[in-house]
Amino acid sequence: MKYSLRFLSVCAFSIASAKAAAAATSSTATNVTTIAPKYRISPLDGSTIALPTQDQLNFQDKEFGVLIHFEMGTYLDIDGCNNVPSLVPNLTLFDPALFNTDQWMDSITAVGAKYATLVAKHNCGFTTWPSQVEFETRDNTTISYNYTIAQTPVSGTDVVKSFASSAVEYGIGYGYYYSTVVNNFLNVQQSEVIDSSWAPGQVRITNATYTEIIWFDGGYSTAQQTKFQNLLADLQPQAVVFNACDVTTGECLTNNSVRWVGTESGEAPVENWSTGITNDGGNATSPYFCPAVCDTTLQTGDRWFYGVDQPLRSIEELIEVYHRSVGRNCLLELDVSPDRSGLILAGHAARYKQLGDFIETCYGAPVNAKHTTNASSDGTYTLKFDYATSIDRIMLMEDQTNGQVIRSYEVWAKVIDDGVSDGTLDVPWTQVSNGTSIGHKKIDRFAAPVTVTEVFVNTTFADTPVWRSVSVHLCDQLVATNTSTWEFTP
Repeated sequence: MKYSLRFLSVCAFSIASAKAAAAATSSTATNVTTIAPKYRISPLDGSTIALPTQDQLNFQDKEFGVLIHFEMGTYLDIDGCNNVPSLVPNLTLFDPALFNTDQWMDSITAVGAKYATLVAKHNCGFTTWPSQVEFETRDNTTISYNYTIAQTPVSGTDVVKSFASSAVEYGIGYGYYYSTVVNNFLNVQQSEVIDSSWAPGQVRITNATYTEIIWFDGGYSTAQQTKFQNLLADLQPQAVVFNACDVTTGECLTNNSVRWVGTESGEAPVENWSTGITNDGGNATSPYFCPAVCDTTLQTGDRWFYGVDQPLRSIEELIEVYHRSVGRNCLLELDVSPDRSGLILAGHAARYKQLGDFIETCYGAPVNAKHTTNASSDGTYTLKFDYATSIDRIMLMEDQTNGQVIRSYEVWAKVIDDGVSDGTLDVPWTQVSNGTSIGHKKIDRFAAPVTVTEVFVNTTFADTPVWRSVSVHLCDQLVATNTSTWEFTP
């Protein structure tokens, strides 16, 4: 039998060729040892400090990516084949007459995304590339996987190949989503073949056959674990893999794991750690370094695939999503949903551009007032301005090369009261924000702009922190106000 490994990991930026994959899967697999987390012990309090891989840090640096839903679900009134096990849509539905992945990249770059993940196969079982897989049915007949783009009106098109070529041309990191636990075409739900009945269009296979075909989307069966570990080690050792650790056993497919934050709202908990493998805000003292990913939709109603006349979330809401994801140490993965012609609609493109423009305007550079900085070995950081300067937020970034070590922080400022113009006055310190986790990035927005002469950050830590950067900004667009003095929006 021949099996395709074209889609191995959700967030891989170096994609193995189909030829290399076929060669690897045809060879005898070797067992791999259990992948243990890497950590060190705090010299100050004896707590655990999880250590990242360079690939994980590189992935966190991307901060913002997109998840592209363009598949058979694009042509359904419902949002894909989710929760409809017998649904195998007719192949004639898939007919994107204007399909163009370069046009997708125009919006992806406009929003400021640094990577793109393509849904190559979703729960219907349809593949957006001409699969070469052959497998045995329950009748012991070898057949081709024939629920693919090659059997549609646009035979000869390869969405996956086109997407990868465009991503490379535009300088966008790329990877693939490939649903593992559901495949309606093969009558699979929760990684198990439903052998009690088959609906029209479904193919009769056994669980043994399904286990041998390489499916992966961050969920996997016990029987597939060693195979996935071997494939990752052989073909994509630098791939960053979504939900690659088993929460119950603590076993991981790779040390390059990232985790789901637990919701599809695009919102991380206020205090979100780079460590821990559970689908939530993580754990400060977990031995696993495993950053969180916050995925969410552009369309309202939690709609991932294109919906006819489906409203979009407002720019105000999307800006809030950015602050509650990227601004809370989480990687934002925003949905992109090309329409049935194969293009991103103009209204969608305009909303992406709005969001990208806000992010660049607000965070492309800090306030340009003259100032001096000082990072001390006691974990503090000071910004001292040459003259009174207006700000409305602070962006904190920790160097996590040796782990996330800051356990809490407070931001203080010398704030000049309204109506007082003399910035040389000796004004008292006022706390303007505080929190626990910083990690890759934490953005604290103040309730209202303030005029300051100095900003001071104090921390508690498990080891002497190394600051990557501390910057203050003034962004007068779409800032929520609060009547309570010095309250801030984390």
